[in-house]
Amino acid sequence: MTTHHDPAADTREWEYLIVGAGSAGALTAARLAARDSGNVLLIEAGEDQPRPRDRAHPLADAGRLVLAGHNWDYRANLRTSDRLEELVRGGAPAAGTGRTGGRAEARALRDRFPYQLGKVVGGGSAVNGAIALRGLPRDFAAWEAAGNPDWSWERVLPFYKDIENDADHPGRLHGDSGPLPIRRTPRDRVHPLDAAFWEECNRQGVGDLPDLNDGREAGVGPIPGNAVDGERIDASTAFLSGVRELPNLRLRTGLRVTRVLFEKNRAVGVEAELDGRLVTIRARNVVLSAGAVGTPVILQRSGVGAAGLLAALGITPVADLPGVGRDLVDHPSVVIWSKPADGVCTPGLPWRQVAARMSSGYDDDVDVQVGLLNNVESHTIPGFVDRLGWPLVVGISVMLMRPRSRGRVFLDSADPFASPVIELGLGTDAEDVERLCHGVRRAWSFLRSPGLSSRLVRTQFWSDRMVANDGVLRSGVRHIMNPGWHAAGSCRMGPATDPWAVADQEGRVHGTENLRIADASLFPTIPSAPTNLTTLMLAEKLARSTKE
Repeated sequence: MTTHHDPAADTREWEYLIVGAGSAGALTAARLAARDSGNVLLIEAGEDQPRPRDRAHPLADAGRLVLAGHNWDYRANLRTSDRLEELVRGGAPAAGTGRTGGRAEARALRDRFPYQLGKVVGGGSAVNGAIALRGLPRDFAAWEAAGNPDWSWERVLPFYKDIENDADHPGRLHGDSGPLPIRRTPRDRVHPLDAAFWEECNRQGVGDLPDLNDGREAGVGPIPGNAVDGERIDASTAFLSGVRELPNLRLRTGLRVTRVLFEKNRAVGVEAELDGRLVTIRARNVVLSAGAVGTPVILQRSGVGAAGLLAALGITPVADLPGVGRDLVDHPSVVIWSKPADGVCTPGLPWRQVAARMSSGYDDDVDVQVGLLNNVESHTIPGFVDRLGWPLVVGISVMLMRPRSRGRVFLDSADPFASPVIELGLGTDAEDVERLCHGVRRAWSFLRSPGLSSRLVRTQFWSDRMVANDGVLRSGVRHIMNPGWHAAGSCRMGPATDPWAVADQEGRVHGTENLRIADASLFPTIPSAPTNLTTLMLAEKLARSTKE
């Protein structure tokens, strides 16, 4: 099914052309092909996975994040800059905004953080931590409130169930015959350090929640994951494996789509880069599944976006949709790293087993997810500066579940090979910082408990005095918070009456024909959990209506 030959030599017109073979794209292609929806072409900029895949291959190892060799080499500004406003004003330096001080600093800021999203068949699901957490009912209430009545908890639950095979919690809330295995580590088998964390959660009033996917909010329990015996079961393995040989499905790798081609406002195919040159592929329907960074950039390059930006770049407009690239969001988190005592940690053992959802203490809301990162080899940590000679480390992570801060992604050049400007906007809303500060204090109380502190010999950066000082804590959180590689929300769905909505609740791009989006860029708000399982659910739900 996978081919690398010149697509320009193939003059057929495809019924469905799906851009991006990540979580959403792989599932969408598999479902459309299996339902005999006509011929389906799935395009991926990265490589295919090896078949058969050795268990030692990094894409098979659920015990590590994959941050090299199978990733987009994006650089992101963790905050924001004035670059977009400068572009729309015609390149004039920013005056008086106080955010970055102008173009030079903005460009320096944007290159600060390596934002290594998946670039391989399977996308983010092939390189992530294989955590399979659902969003919460209140997340989907917010989607409903944003003008998407088909996305209530009751209406999305059947699609979560359809994709999963949850062996631990059979019953009405879970599926038992879907392609994606969901497994948890029983409490009596968790690592001693995770067991100590669990016990301390109980001692501090966080009750047991054996199924973190049952819709309840507060509690501590085993993390559901899409891994079996340590092997990551990504979207390609789960959804594409059974349909790869169907005659109506073709996968082409090594093709980077630069833009959608239109006749007036009707999508008729794509332009793609192959070995440094541009080729054209025609299709009657185009589905963008390039992710919350890739999808808005393709739209902007195609003439779908904010009129001011398109004019500044000299791009012929197709649809004026100012929401394209706006409201990019990711989960900010702070990780406190410690050195374990000798013999506590072992390389290769599971690194995420237990998580707790709780109130940070900012107010009574359940607003943070706290958990251990265990058995971690320090050289695998992005941005970790290890001057202390700690080969193994333990982290306690505080993730803000529903951040208010928003960023954006946009082009600053019409060059089809130009990299996007990614501004994550982390901590730009003061409430996010305050909630994380409270969460860090809560996590610190876990670290100082006898069950954990007796197994840890030293903590990097943080101290009792720093955590107790409001100003020092706030400064530390602002400078140390990182994203979770959970990019979402940059092409949100909503009714045409919403000036910032990019697509309707079935993914159809406003102001265009035969063009849909199926990926996390559609999320009106970010789920209160890592985004992969919700991305798969969304693709499963949208695939049902794509033939209509």
